[in-house]
Amino acid sequence: MKPAILLQTDFSNTWSAVAAMKGVIKMTDPELEIYDLCHDIKCFDPWEASLSLSAAEPYWPGGTVIVSVVDPGVGTSRRASVARLNDGTYVVTPDNGTLTHLKHSVGIAAVREIDERRNRFRAKEDVSVFHGRDLFGYCAALLASGKISFEQVGRAYPVSQVIECPEYSLLPEIHGDRVDTWIMTGLKHFGGIQFYITNEEWKRLGYTEGDNVSIRITHEGTAVFDGIVPFAKSFGFVPKGDPVLYCGSSLYLSLDCNQDSLMDKYGIGTGRDWKVSLAKA
Repeated sequence: MKPAILLQTDFSNTWSAVAAMKGVIKMTDPELEIYDLCHDIKCFDPWEASLSLSAAEPYWPGGTVIVSVVDPGVGTSRRASVARLNDGTYVVTPDNGTLTHLKHSVGIAAVREIDERRNRFRAKEDVSVFHGRDLFGYCAALLASGKISFEQVGRAYPVSQVIECPEYSLLPEIHGDRVDTWIMTGLKHFGGIQFYITNEEWKRLGYTEGDNVSIRITHEGTAVFDGIVPFAKSFGFVPKGDPVLYCGSSLYLSLDCNQDSLMDKYGIGTGRDWKVSLAKA
Protein backbone atom coordinates (compact mmCIF):
# COMPACT_ATOMS: atom_id res chain seq x y z
CA MET A 1 0.00 0.00 0.00
CA LYS A 2 1.37 3.40 -0.97
CA PRO A 3 1.81 6.04 1.73
CA ALA A 4 -0.73 8.83 2.06
CA ILE A 5 0.10 12.43 1.22
CA LEU A 6 -0.92 15.06 3.78
CA LEU A 7 -1.13 18.71 2.66
CA GLN A 8 -0.61 21.90 4.68
CA THR A 9 -0.47 25.42 3.24
CA ASP A 10 -1.31 29.06 3.91
CA PHE A 11 -3.24 29.16 0.60
CA SER A 12 -6.76 28.89 2.08
CA ASN A 13 -9.43 26.98 0.17
CA THR A 14 -10.98 30.06 -1.40
CA TRP A 15 -9.22 29.71 -4.76
CA SER A 16 -7.73 27.03 -7.00
CA ALA A 17 -4.21 26.60 -5.60
CA VAL A 18 -4.86 23.56 -3.37
CA ALA A 19 -6.86 21.85 -6.12
CA ALA A 20 -3.99 22.42 -8.56
CA MET A 21 -1.55 20.77 -6.14
CA LYS A 22 -3.86 17.78 -5.77
CA GLY A 23 -4.29 17.57 -9.53
CA VAL A 24 -0.54 17.35 -10.16
CA ILE A 25 -0.25 14.64 -7.50
CA LYS A 26 -3.07 12.63 -9.10
CA MET A 27 -1.57 13.12 -12.58
CA THR A 28 1.67 11.66 -11.25
CA ASP A 29 -0.05 8.66 -9.67
CA PRO A 30 -3.86 8.34 -9.61
CA GLU A 31 -3.65 5.76 -6.79
CA LEU A 32 -2.21 8.18 -4.26
CA GLU A 33 -4.51 9.20 -1.42
CA ILE A 34 -4.40 12.89 -0.45
CA TYR A 35 -5.59 14.36 2.84
CA ASP A 36 -5.78 17.94 4.08
CA LEU A 37 -4.00 18.91 7.27
CA CYS A 38 -4.72 22.65 7.18
CA HIS A 39 -4.85 25.38 4.54
CA ASP A 40 -5.41 28.31 6.90
CA ILE A 41 -1.94 28.65 8.41
CA LYS A 42 -1.20 32.32 9.08
CA CYS A 43 0.15 33.76 5.83
CA PHE A 44 3.95 33.76 5.49
CA ASP A 45 4.43 32.28 8.99
CA PRO A 46 6.76 29.22 9.18
CA TRP A 47 6.44 29.28 12.99
CA GLU A 48 2.72 28.52 12.86
CA ALA A 49 3.36 25.92 10.15
CA SER A 50 5.94 24.26 12.41
CA LEU A 51 3.55 24.18 15.37
CA SER A 52 0.77 22.71 13.24
CA LEU A 53 3.02 19.93 11.94
CA SER A 54 4.14 19.01 15.44
CA ALA A 55 0.51 18.71 16.56
CA ALA A 56 -0.57 16.40 13.71
CA GLU A 57 2.49 14.37 12.67
CA PRO A 58 2.57 11.96 15.65
CA TYR A 59 -0.90 10.67 14.72
CA TRP A 60 0.01 9.55 11.20
CA PRO A 61 1.81 6.28 10.40
CA GLY A 62 5.49 6.20 9.57
CA GLY A 63 6.10 6.57 5.85
CA THR A 64 3.42 9.25 5.41
CA VAL A 65 4.55 12.05 3.08
CA ILE A 66 3.63 15.48 4.48
CA VAL A 67 3.77 18.53 2.23
CA SER A 68 3.92 21.88 4.03
CA VAL A 69 4.04 25.01 1.89
CA VAL A 70 4.25 28.26 3.84
CA ASP A 71 6.84 29.91 1.66
CA PRO A 72 7.42 33.67 1.78
CA GLY A 73 10.77 33.09 0.04
CA VAL A 74 9.30 31.21 -2.93
CA GLY A 75 11.52 31.45 -6.01
CA THR A 76 14.58 32.66 -4.06
CA SER A 77 17.70 30.78 -2.99
CA ARG A 78 16.05 29.26 0.09
CA ARG A 79 16.33 25.48 0.07
CA ALA A 80 13.45 23.28 -1.05
CA SER A 81 13.87 20.17 1.06
CA VAL A 82 12.65 16.70 1.95
CA ALA A 83 13.35 15.64 5.53
CA ARG A 84 13.13 12.03 6.65
CA LEU A 85 12.12 11.96 10.31
CA ASN A 86 13.31 9.38 12.83
CA ASP A 87 9.88 7.70 12.74
CA GLY A 88 9.99 7.22 8.96
CA THR A 89 7.70 10.12 7.97
CA TYR A 90 8.82 12.43 5.16
CA VAL A 91 8.23 16.20 5.20
CA VAL A 92 8.46 18.07 1.89
CA THR A 93 8.81 21.78 2.57
CA PRO A 94 10.83 24.93 2.13
CA ASP A 95 13.64 24.87 4.70
CA ASN A 96 12.65 28.14 6.34
CA GLY A 97 11.80 27.19 9.93
CA THR A 98 8.88 24.87 9.18
CA LEU A 99 10.85 21.87 10.47
CA THR A 100 11.72 23.49 13.82
CA HIS A 101 9.44 21.58 16.20
CA LEU A 102 9.75 18.22 14.46
CA LYS A 103 13.54 18.58 14.56
CA HIS A 104 13.38 18.86 18.36
CA SER A 105 10.58 16.36 19.02
CA VAL A 106 10.62 13.47 16.56
CA GLY A 107 14.08 14.26 15.22
CA ILE A 108 15.35 14.45 11.64
CA ALA A 109 17.32 11.42 10.41
CA ALA A 110 18.39 12.99 7.11
CA VAL A 111 17.51 15.91 4.84
CA ARG A 112 17.96 16.45 1.10
CA GLU A 113 17.59 19.46 -1.19
CA ILE A 114 15.17 18.86 -4.06
CA ASP A 115 16.93 18.69 -7.42
CA GLU A 116 14.72 20.93 -9.57
CA ARG A 117 16.28 19.66 -12.78
CA ARG A 118 14.85 16.17 -12.24
CA ASN A 119 12.02 16.53 -9.71
CA ARG A 120 10.05 19.55 -10.90
CA PHE A 121 6.73 19.51 -12.69
CA ARG A 122 6.87 21.38 -15.99
CA ALA A 123 3.73 23.43 -15.97
CA LYS A 124 2.22 25.16 -19.01
CA GLU A 125 3.35 28.52 -17.71
CA ASP A 126 6.99 29.20 -16.78
CA VAL A 127 6.62 30.74 -13.31
CA SER A 128 8.62 30.75 -10.08
CA VAL A 129 5.81 31.53 -7.64
CA PHE A 130 3.94 28.22 -7.41
CA HIS A 131 6.44 25.77 -5.94
CA GLY A 132 3.61 24.22 -3.93
CA ARG A 133 2.34 22.72 -7.18
CA ASP A 134 5.47 22.52 -9.34
CA LEU A 135 8.07 21.43 -6.79
CA PHE A 136 6.78 20.32 -3.39
CA GLY A 137 3.55 18.63 -4.44
CA TYR A 138 5.13 16.99 -7.47
CA CYS A 139 8.24 15.75 -5.63
CA ALA A 140 6.04 14.37 -2.84
CA ALA A 141 4.02 12.45 -5.43
CA LEU A 142 7.16 10.99 -6.99
CA LEU A 143 8.37 9.89 -3.57
CA ALA A 144 5.05 8.45 -2.35
CA SER A 145 4.45 6.59 -5.62
CA GLY A 146 7.90 4.97 -5.51
CA LYS A 147 8.99 6.63 -8.77
CA ILE A 148 11.99 8.07 -6.93
CA SER A 149 13.78 7.03 -3.76
CA PHE A 150 14.68 9.41 -0.95
CA GLU A 151 18.26 9.36 -2.25
CA GLN A 152 17.03 10.50 -5.67
CA VAL A 153 15.35 13.60 -4.24
CA GLY A 154 18.63 15.51 -4.46
CA ARG A 155 21.85 16.09 -2.59
CA ALA A 156 22.00 15.53 1.16
CA TYR A 157 23.05 18.31 3.53
CA PRO A 158 23.73 18.26 7.29
CA VAL A 159 20.71 18.20 9.61
CA SER A 160 22.56 20.81 11.67
CA GLN A 161 21.98 23.26 8.80
CA VAL A 162 18.18 22.94 8.92
CA ILE A 163 16.77 26.42 9.58
CA GLU A 164 15.04 26.98 12.92
CA CYS A 165 12.51 29.70 13.76
CA PRO A 166 14.03 32.28 16.11
CA GLU A 167 10.86 32.15 18.23
CA TYR A 168 11.86 28.70 19.48
CA SER A 169 14.53 30.24 21.72
CA LEU A 170 12.10 32.71 23.37
CA LEU A 171 11.57 30.43 26.36
CA PRO A 172 9.21 31.30 29.23
CA GLU A 173 10.73 33.08 32.20
CA ILE A 174 9.79 31.43 35.49
CA HIS A 175 9.96 33.22 38.84
CA GLY A 176 8.52 30.97 41.55
CA ASP A 177 4.92 30.35 40.49
CA ARG A 178 4.90 33.31 38.08
CA VAL A 179 5.46 32.78 34.37
CA ASP A 180 6.29 35.47 31.81
CA THR A 181 5.80 34.27 28.26
CA TRP A 182 4.03 35.16 25.00
CA ILE A 183 1.14 34.05 22.78
CA MET A 184 2.66 31.65 20.28
CA THR A 185 -0.45 30.92 18.20
CA GLY A 186 -4.23 31.10 18.11
CA LEU A 187 -7.02 28.80 16.97
CA LYS A 188 -8.87 31.12 14.63
CA HIS A 189 -11.97 28.96 14.23
CA PHE A 190 -12.76 28.81 17.96
CA GLY A 191 -10.77 31.86 19.05
CA GLY A 192 -8.55 30.28 21.70
CA ILE A 193 -4.85 31.04 22.21
CA GLN A 194 -1.81 29.01 23.21
CA PHE A 195 0.98 30.25 25.45
CA TYR A 196 4.60 29.35 24.95
CA ILE A 197 4.81 27.06 27.96
CA THR A 198 4.14 23.33 27.76
CA ASN A 199 1.51 21.55 29.84
CA GLU A 200 4.30 19.63 31.53
CA GLU A 201 6.25 22.78 32.44
CA TRP A 202 3.07 24.36 33.80
CA LYS A 203 2.20 21.43 36.04
CA ARG A 204 5.77 21.28 37.37
CA LEU A 205 5.16 24.73 38.86
CA GLY A 206 2.59 23.17 41.19
CA TYR A 207 -0.62 24.28 39.49
CA THR A 208 -3.58 21.92 39.83
CA GLU A 209 -7.09 21.99 38.39
CA GLY A 210 -9.27 24.30 40.45
CA ASP A 211 -6.55 26.91 41.04
CA ASN A 212 -7.35 30.51 40.18
CA VAL A 213 -4.73 32.19 38.03
CA SER A 214 -4.03 35.88 37.52
CA ILE A 215 -3.49 36.47 33.79
CA ARG A 216 -2.31 39.74 32.28
CA ILE A 217 -1.91 40.08 28.50
CA THR A 218 -0.27 43.16 27.01
CA HIS A 219 0.41 44.30 23.47
CA GLU A 220 3.06 46.96 22.92
CA GLY A 221 2.81 47.91 26.59
CA THR A 222 -0.99 48.22 26.70
CA ALA A 223 -3.02 45.76 28.80
CA VAL A 224 -5.59 43.93 26.68
CA PHE A 225 -6.68 41.33 29.25
CA ASP A 226 -6.24 41.45 33.03
CA GLY A 227 -8.24 39.11 35.22
CA ILE A 228 -8.55 36.02 37.40
CA VAL A 229 -9.20 32.83 35.44
CA PRO A 230 -9.80 29.29 36.73
CA PHE A 231 -7.42 26.53 35.66
CA ALA A 232 -9.74 23.65 34.74
CA LYS A 233 -9.93 20.36 32.89
CA SER A 234 -12.01 21.73 29.99
CA PHE A 235 -14.40 24.45 28.85
CA GLY A 236 -17.56 23.22 30.57
CA PHE A 237 -16.18 23.93 34.05
CA VAL A 238 -16.92 27.66 33.64
CA PRO A 239 -20.13 29.48 32.65
CA LYS A 240 -20.81 30.04 28.97
CA GLY A 241 -18.75 32.99 27.67
CA ASP A 242 -16.25 32.96 30.56
CA PRO A 243 -12.52 32.44 30.03
CA VAL A 244 -10.85 29.23 31.16
CA LEU A 245 -7.20 28.16 31.35
CA TYR A 246 -6.53 24.53 30.44
CA CYS A 247 -3.93 22.06 29.13
CA GLY A 248 -4.35 22.00 25.36
CA SER A 249 -4.19 18.97 23.10
CA SER A 250 -1.23 20.61 21.36
CA LEU A 251 0.68 20.01 24.64
CA TYR A 252 0.80 23.75 25.37
CA LEU A 253 -1.08 25.78 27.99
CA SER A 254 -4.16 27.35 26.43
CA LEU A 255 -6.73 30.06 27.18
CA ASP A 256 -10.21 30.16 25.67
CA CYS A 257 -13.79 31.06 26.42
CA ASN A 258 -16.53 28.50 26.91
CA GLN A 259 -18.51 28.56 23.65
CA ASP A 260 -17.14 31.97 22.64
CA SER A 261 -14.08 33.43 20.88
CA LEU A 262 -11.53 34.81 23.32
CA MET A 263 -9.58 36.45 20.49
CA ASP A 264 -12.64 38.30 19.18
CA LYS A 265 -14.06 39.14 22.60
CA TYR A 266 -10.88 40.80 23.88
CA GLY A 267 -9.16 41.79 20.64
CA ILE A 268 -6.24 39.44 21.21
CA GLY A 269 -3.67 38.54 18.54
CA THR A 270 -0.65 36.26 18.41
CA GLY A 271 3.11 36.63 18.13
CA ARG A 272 6.07 37.54 20.28
CA ASP A 273 4.84 41.13 20.80
CA TRP A 274 1.84 39.72 22.74
CA LYS A 275 3.25 39.35 26.25
CA VAL A 276 1.66 37.28 29.02
CA SER A 277 2.20 37.07 32.77
CA LEU A 278 0.57 34.27 34.79
CA ALA A 279 0.66 33.82 38.57
CA LYS A 280 -1.38 32.21 41.34
CA ALA A 281 -4.20 34.49 42.36
